[in-house]
Amino acid sequence: MLKTLKNSEGFTMIELFMVFAVLGILAQISLTFMIDLRSRSSDVTALSDGKNLVTMVRNNFIARDDVDYTHNPGDGPDIGTVLTDGGARPPVFVLSPGVEAEITGKSDPNDPGAGLVVATLYHQSGTKMGPPSASGRREFFFVVDELGEDTLATF
Repeated sequence: MLKTLKNSEGFTMIELFMVFAVLGILAQISLTFMIDLRSRSSDVTALSDGKNLVTMVRNNFIARDDVDYTHNPGDGPDIGTVLTDGGARPPVFVLSPGVEAEITGKSDPNDPGAGLVVATLYHQSGTKMGPPSASGRREFFFVVDELGEDTLATF
């Protein structure tokens, strides 16, 4: 019986444990990479929404549309649903799912050249950041001035 045990083919317990350990390490590395990749793709969604918002605001400045862009995180995805006098209007922009925005500013046809919109956008699943980010996520800051240059900053 001892002779049959020595000649048996197969893996030892130590070899199996080593294979499982290596597979566990590889699984952890790939999971960490996938989570980071997903966070960064959420950041790209917020950045894309910000750039599209800038384009839309510029177009509204040129068309002399009456829009109050004021928006706070948690107000929903619709942007520009109010006229500068407080009346209702259809939204001029809709945020992507998960994107939050804090926007101040307006486009007033009665006050040409005074248009200024300041927006901070972030994604709820975006990259985690510490201060100075109030949301705890990577934030993208946009400024659109009717008479000047547009600005983009990342926190």
